[in-house]
Amino acid sequence: METVRAVELAARLLLALVFVAAVVGKLRTRAGFAEFVGSVGQFGVPARWASPVARLAVAAEAAVVALLAVPATAPAGLVLAAGLLGVLTAAIVGALRRGARPACRCFGAADAPIGARHVARNLALTVVALLGLSGWATAGPSLLPAAALLAAGVAVPLAAVVVRLDDLVALFAPASPRATRPAGRS
Repeated sequence: METVRAVELAARLLLALVFVAAVVGKLRTRAGFAEFVGSVGQFGVPARWASPVARLAVAAEAAVVALLAVPATAPAGLVLAAGLLGVLTAAIVGALRRGARPACRCFGAADAPIGARHVARNLALTVVALLGLSGWATAGPSLLPAAALLAAGVAVPLAAVVVRLDDLVALFAPASPRATRPAGRS
């Protein structure tokens, strides 16, 4: 029972951190939010709806954080997180199927084009939300401090990996052959 409760707490913390980073990244500057609004149109949303849809997305992300922060509303936060991730994943898949590769503005000003890794990331986060929900449904009321510390010790670094995924991929991606050729050679 303690393990199930720790999984539920780790899921809530991981998702809350990821969604906080998403909200802060988009709202940190006016220019950053404007870029996010611009990217929404590239996912097939008509231009006149881009700003309202962007505002709704940020509000939904903030609602996830608020709901996950309170134990009594955590199940609603987990359900909202899974649903929002499903919608965002569908938007990414739709754009990829149309051949569009807009920048992923998931966490603000990043300019990496969307790809399969963003679909995989969102699907993994959806699984985390569902695990948290199943853990919440079966968990007992108390959690030992050591289990809570373990949950945080797992959630925090995983959230950092999720948020910085594009940077990590760029860091470890093999260099292109053009970039490694000495100057002056063809």
